[in-house]
Amino acid sequence: MFRLLCVSLTLIAMLSVTGCTQQASATKEDKVIKLGTMSTIEPYTTALKDELIKKGYQVEVVMFDANNMPATATSDGSIDGFIHNHIHWIDTFNKENNTDLVMVKPYIFYYPMAMYSAKYKSVADLPDEATIVIPNDPSNMECSLIMLEESGLITLNPKTGEFYSTLDIAENPKSIQLLPAEITTTARSINDADAVVTSATRIRAVGIDPKSYIAEDKTSKDCPVGLTIDSKSVDEPWIKDAMTIITSDEMRAKFEEIFAGSLTQYPKTNE
Repeated sequence: MFRLLCVSLTLIAMLSVTGCTQQASATKEDKVIKLGTMSTIEPYTTALKDELIKKGYQVEVVMFDANNMPATATSDGSIDGFIHNHIHWIDTFNKENNTDLVMVKPYIFYYPMAMYSAKYKSVADLPDEATIVIPNDPSNMECSLIMLEESGLITLNPKTGEFYSTLDIAENPKSIQLLPAEITTTARSINDADAVVTSATRIRAVGIDPKSYIAEDKTSKDCPVGLTIDSKSVDEPWIKDAMTIITSDEMRAKFEEIFAGSLTQYPKTNE
């Protein structure tokens, strides 16, 4: 009788463990993780998806065509996360939309921002009343205006708000015409404007060498990009696995292969 009881208890324990394991496995396999992306980052997001699938996850890449859409979709739960906007843009989005998106550390890369022209070889060559297309979102507009000031094209008043805007321009001796536009469209305007301020990846996408800029934004490295999620999701297992993949030597090599210098990776560990 005692032996029978021991055997029964052992079987119950084994079944309980098996049941828990199957339940955990089912949770991992049944949840479809949706990663948002845009065309410039899509190859890298797809590479991350493929590696997560190898770890037993179901993963879907969701394409967007407007700069704010991945963040909006993450905050409303339509997708689980994305890699696209830099941290200052995310902070502004949170304040303006009462959301709580967080960027997981370590950060991955930054977008080198610069000014490009299809018509002129240097900033000095830009004529009076030249048209320059700049990003219209607050954080990237500020970077653009600081770069224009450092290039000698404008002078800015002391900052009064969180970000510089075109209203803060104190002097514009060449009467430069600034045309704010959605950042995803800036590079495509290069043949219509005298110059554009955009990221290296976007200028590369329209067939122009990212190193052919006429002015460079020296603050780009202070605008990190990483895996962005809703704060409610920080403890989900897939995030830890995703970061293990992202920081691996194999994935870092894949990054360099994909972007060929048009994006700059941070060291493996950064805070």
